[in-house]
Amino acid sequence: MREIDKRELIHERLAHSFDSLISEYDTRRRVEILIDQFLGAARVKGMRVLDVGCGTGHFSRRLKDMGAHVTACDLGPELVQKTRDLVECEAIVADALNLSNYFEPNSFDVVVSSECIEHTPSPNGALAQMAGVLKSGGYLAISTPNIVWWPVVKLATILRLRPFSGLENFSRWNGLRNVFERENLEIINERGIHLFPFQLGFHDLSTWIDDNGQLLRFAMINICLLGRKKNLAEH
Repeated sequence: MREIDKRELIHERLAHSFDSLISEYDTRRRVEILIDQFLGAARVKGMRVLDVGCGTGHFSRRLKDMGAHVTACDLGPELVQKTRDLVECEAIVADALNLSNYFEPNSFDVVVSSECIEHTPSPNGALAQMAGVLKSGGYLAISTPNIVWWPVVKLATILRLRPFSGLENFSRWNGLRNVFERENLEIINERGIHLFPFQLGFHDLSTWIDDNGQLLRFAMINICLLGRKKNLAEH
């Protein structure tokens, strides 16, 4: 087992007030993209689904409502308990960088992870762990911040305009695409969301841009990817 950096537990330390600190709009948009649009009921109903970095359970709840058999995991025990209470699903304390210590290889039909990998010391390593527990033919849906916005987020943190100050290892579009390819994941959908900070409001405009301005996704705040794990026979 690796030693956990205390900065990885920033959300656990905020667990008692987590839902009041996050944006309902931002959370809803990520649920809509990753679960409703990328996956949909046809890919989720009756399937064994792992929610990595479950937070307080918003993604797990949507997955269960769609008929999935949900297992949720997070590094923070209080967050895991909040998810268990909200969703009444299996929920365990687990490290995204060591999923293989908790789950058998090739054991999930779907893995979902939203705004989790950037809070680990190795986002690419976390993705590799998710791919490892995913069945051949299964789907991995992730979202994570775009590195072009890191200076803005860092400044906001320094100015104490946001409550989060843990590890924030943002990713590049091409870097994530390369990791998906290396882990035998074919990208079948990709979206950017939030061309400007959702804290500014104008949510109807932001949603319209998300839906109609994907040529600008390289500049959007969040990267969303859906990959399908190739079968060995496809090589």
